[in-house]
Amino acid sequence: MRILLVGEYSNLHNSLKAGLENLGHSVTLMSTGDAFKDYPSDVKLKAKRITGYSLLNFYRKALYRLTKFDIATLEIGYRALDYLVDQKPYDVIQLINEYPLKTPYFIERRIIERLRQLTPKLIILACGDDLIYLSNLNKLKHHPILQHPEIEFPYSEQYISLSHKKYHDFIFKLKDLIISTDFDYHLAYTNVDDYYGLIPNPIHLEKLVALPFPKPNPIVIFHGINQVNYYKKGNNYFEAALEIIQNKYPNRIQVVSVSNIPYAEYINAYDNAHIILDQTYAEDQGYNALEAMAKGKVVFTGAGELFTKHYKLAKKSVAIHTIPDAEKIADDLEQLILNPSRIAEIGLNARKFIEEYHDSTAIAKKYIKAWETAKPKADAISA
Repeated sequence: MRILLVGEYSNLHNSLKAGLENLGHSVTLMSTGDAFKDYPSDVKLKAKRITGYSLLNFYRKALYRLTKFDIATLEIGYRALDYLVDQKPYDVIQLINEYPLKTPYFIERRIIERLRQLTPKLIILACGDDLIYLSNLNKLKHHPILQHPEIEFPYSEQYISLSHKKYHDFIFKLKDLIISTDFDYHLAYTNVDDYYGLIPNPIHLEKLVALPFPKPNPIVIFHGINQVNYYKKGNNYFEAALEIIQNKYPNRIQVVSVSNIPYAEYINAYDNAHIILDQTYAEDQGYNALEAMAKGKVVFTGAGELFTKHYKLAKKSVAIHTIPDAEKIADDLEQLILNPSRIAEIGLNARKFIEEYHDSTAIAKKYIKAWETAKPKADAISA
């Protein structure tokens, strides 16, 4: 098949692309690279004209400070349309999210219309913030928006605005199928029209080697921070827990923190770590957690009751389920510090788990099976 994957937030589409290509399909990935993360793409949409000239970039930043509107998104949108204008049809086009390129809505609509014209099957992933997910937070035990009403989450709140709801209604009339990528989204999307179900995230295992267990003296704890999502991921709880544990075991641990680094640098930054601090507000693992687990690390992330029951796993056997509670996080860290053999055991289990349930080629087969069930809508825009 000829396949176009649109958007990239986490390396999900890159890994799915690898799996699909292993099966003999022709795959193109088009994305912005997701800001500083700079994920690889076959078609990289960058605002080269605006950001490449100092004067234009100066006015861009000044305008953003005043209006919160980034004129670079205009250029990204027009570059996407320019690429799509003469493309031949694709058998399947899949969007990483209902709002995959984050251009102004009037441009994103034109992009979606063109994508609809290019394929009989337009697929949307329930991945990242979207209207349905954020409208169903009551189904989640912990979420930062509910836990911290005093904190603004502008990137999330945009998805429940009136302007986004109008866009959401537009794209949901054109889509043929929705696939969720973990249990947090599955909880929100159950009973939604055209919802296929959950397909686990694909992990490109050939690129992620399970490293030998580092000497546990000291035990290295890695904390990667995305400043934009600082509260959304629960980094404040991790930092509070680290302060507790550093005061208690100053000579037995080493803490490594990094902030806002490109993906290519990030994925190797924790090679010598034993423990990875990922997030505190999830039932299931996000993409960074899965890749760290593939490297045999102990990850503090979502691994809740729904997850362990589904995979028939003992608690804390492949990852440490983490909630927004600094004292509990510190206690879980302490148990590992006092029992280093458990770190090696959980890390080994984590790698085996990823191999069994997340291999990119096996997951690509699940996607193909899902796409085959998609029934194009009669009122969708035709080529």
